[in-house]
Amino acid sequence: MTKKLHKILAGMTVLLLFPVIIATVYEYTRINENEELISTVYKDQLETIVSSVNSYTQDIADNWSTRLELWLKNSSDSIRLKKLVAENQSVKNIILVNENNEFHTAHGETTNPGLFHALDSVLKKHASEVEQLRYYYKNGYRKFISISIPENKTFLLFIAEGNGKQLCTFLVNIDLLQFLQNQLSPRIQSIAQEHFRIDLIHKETGSLLITTEKEPTEIKKFDQEGEMWFFPNIRIGISLKNQTIAGMANKRIKEGLMLMGMVVLILVVGLWFLFVSVKREIQLAQIKSEFISNVSHEIRTPLALISMYIETLEMGRIKTTQKVKEYYHIIGKETQRLAGMVNKILNFSRLESGRQKFEFSTCDLNTIARNVLETYHFHLKNKGFDVIYRPAPDLPPIRCDREAIADALINIIDNAVKYSRNEKKIEIKTGTRKNYSFVEVKDYGPGIPKKKQKIVFDKFYRVTSGNLANEVKGTGLGLAIVNEIVKAHKGKVTLNSKTGEGCTFRLYFPIMPNKPDRDD
Repeated sequence: MTKKLHKILAGMTVLLLFPVIIATVYEYTRINENEELISTVYKDQLETIVSSVNSYTQDIADNWSTRLELWLKNSSDSIRLKKLVAENQSVKNIILVNENNEFHTAHGETTNPGLFHALDSVLKKHASEVEQLRYYYKNGYRKFISISIPENKTFLLFIAEGNGKQLCTFLVNIDLLQFLQNQLSPRIQSIAQEHFRIDLIHKETGSLLITTEKEPTEIKKFDQEGEMWFFPNIRIGISLKNQTIAGMANKRIKEGLMLMGMVVLILVVGLWFLFVSVKREIQLAQIKSEFISNVSHEIRTPLALISMYIETLEMGRIKTTQKVKEYYHIIGKETQRLAGMVNKILNFSRLESGRQKFEFSTCDLNTIARNVLETYHFHLKNKGFDVIYRPAPDLPPIRCDREAIADALINIIDNAVKYSRNEKKIEIKTGTRKNYSFVEVKDYGPGIPKKKQKIVFDKFYRVTSGNLANEVKGTGLGLAIVNEIVKAHKGKVTLNSKTGEGCTFRLYFPIMPNKPDRDD
């Protein structure tokens, strides 16, 4: 049987674990590939953040250009212009250049020939780009460029249309640092939250313009970098907080491997429990088979004797009255043996299914034990047993079915008689322990090994060490019946045994809380 179980376990192991192990090995070999994939995904996400920052800057510029164009078409509405400047403190000057290349100040310093001259030089230098902006505008699309002049002044340049369909060029002078702090910083903070660090750095000087960190530290290499569309001299740097993309990839992979390991462990544990269950069921099937074989043999023996003696009596071969009585005695004895065997099987069936009905009453455990010994005195003496009975004085009463308790006690005594060999001695005593009264039966037979003591109360189980299974006949139901009876009385049964030193069975029954009159 063991070889078959091992084969079954090996087959199940291969069937269930092999695919998982293959998947784990495959996942481990793909660590670099997975890391690159994760890195690509996160870089795409960071690129999206760069685009988001630039798009938000574009939205601000679109808002300014739309409002300035509306003002241009109705230049007498100075409130619109003042409101724009008040809302955007970074706007320092707004200069308008018409198609005749004439400069007009809409906001800021009204007379500054030097500034106009510098702007005129820059516009001529970027003439092709300005012409391209005009082309885009005529086709329904407004674009922006930024230009810088000496004294670190930055202008945002775009095209707008006036009242007479005349295309004008707007030059919006902004304080770049103030623009980044007032307009972009809140947006960048909301994007970064607690996950990213976003820095805006001046390319030429390397100075940190704004950052999402309260106490920024130097970063040698960002996870993702990009430049601002409107301000090419500003670099955007983005990094994951407290970790790198490679570290995050490795962490994800390790978590995946740990999960796979847990799955393998769960499968191994499941296989082990399945193996134990299958083994248990096979053992139970084998025990049932042995039970049927034993019962069949036990039934055939008395039936054969009964049949033989009846046939002898019917044929009139026995002439003496004494011999006839002897034959009748044997027939009656074997009939009782057969009835006892059948009753034991039926009783266990009723106990196991919960159909057994108990007649509970107030009982004295000493009286029950004494009655059992008086009934079996002749049988025990005939078998050559020395019985020692030690009843405890003033034993508290219990509520029980006296016939069921007597049956449990008889089963244990019967086992002691069957298995005792050289020293035929049985000790029975009663007593109390905590809230229980108990009756104890001790024999001096071969004992039960420690590892077998937990299963001797299982149905159909019989001790098979040595040649006991062949020497001692039985059904393997005796101790199972004892266990079911004790459990039905809310008690417990214990076994204390060492190989070669006999067994001590103790049956515990709850003591009644009060002491009503006994019905013994």
